[in-house]
Amino acid sequence: MAEKSTAVKKVGRKAMSSTRKLQLIGGLFSLPALVIVTFATIIPVIWNVVLSFCNWDGVSAMTFNGIGNFMKVFADKSSMKAIGYSLVIALIATATAMVIGICLSLLIYKVTKVEGAIYRFVFYSPVMLPLSVVGLLFTLVLATDEGLLNNILGLIGLESLQNAWLAKKGLVLTVIGLVQGWRSSGTVMMLVFTGIIGLPVDLFESSKLDGATYRQEVRHIILPLVKPTIQLALSMCVMSAFKTYDIVFAMTGGGPGDISKTAPLKIIEQAFMFNKYGLAASNSVIYAIIVIVILAILRKGVGGDKYEY
Repeated sequence: MAEKSTAVKKVGRKAMSSTRKLQLIGGLFSLPALVIVTFATIIPVIWNVVLSFCNWDGVSAMTFNGIGNFMKVFADKSSMKAIGYSLVIALIATATAMVIGICLSLLIYKVTKVEGAIYRFVFYSPVMLPLSVVGLLFTLVLATDEGLLNNILGLIGLESLQNAWLAKKGLVLTVIGLVQGWRSSGTVMMLVFTGIIGLPVDLFESSKLDGATYRQEVRHIILPLVKPTIQLALSMCVMSAFKTYDIVFAMTGGGPGDISKTAPLKIIEQAFMFNKYGLAASNSVIYAIIVIVILAILRKGVGGDKYEY
């Protein structure tokens, strides 16, 4: 018995030793990534928060200002409007991406493997395009006089539907949101489709034996079980939609006037055009807090219960 216990202890020590070696090797391999994340993300975020409480023009000495910059942001109507425009675009883009992406994943799931691969490539291809390129393409499509959309509407006798898509207040925000949502829908489609094909086949076979239609399968099996995946897709869409810089800059540049100037455009303007780095930093902190709160509310609303099957 004593020999057996000694042998067990030796085996346990060897296992612990090998586990520690693997942990050490894993830590060493992740060290470069940790260094990059620290210098590229963590330190800039901390510096931005510190800078938000100071006045600095990039040349003279930095002076502490307390919450003065935050008060200026809240008192500045243009900054508040920019945040509001970003909220409108982000919500429209997120809703568009989620609806299109989920519908496409449910449709592609029912086709054959070869056709499904072709459809997935076609619908995912816009995601591979930079947002600035997408913005420039849709600038040509939505131009008032020589735009493709207005010309097509004129050719088919629907002149009444022609519009200044990128020059009318309110409408321009909706158009930008729809374009950004369409571009991001491929990511949602791939994530939800991956979640669907990971579900047990037994569930679908049992539902067919019970006489369930595909619509009932979607409602009672697929959507409840892929909620965690939908929650992940929602988080990615929200974080992507709230950036709204490159596509807005490419499509309208924040204009005409400032009717589509979003918070990122306003922050860059304050920092690099007027050298008000402290004010821009405080604006970005406020914007980040708003995004975090909205993201938490949406994630809570969607839910993400995990099921064992």
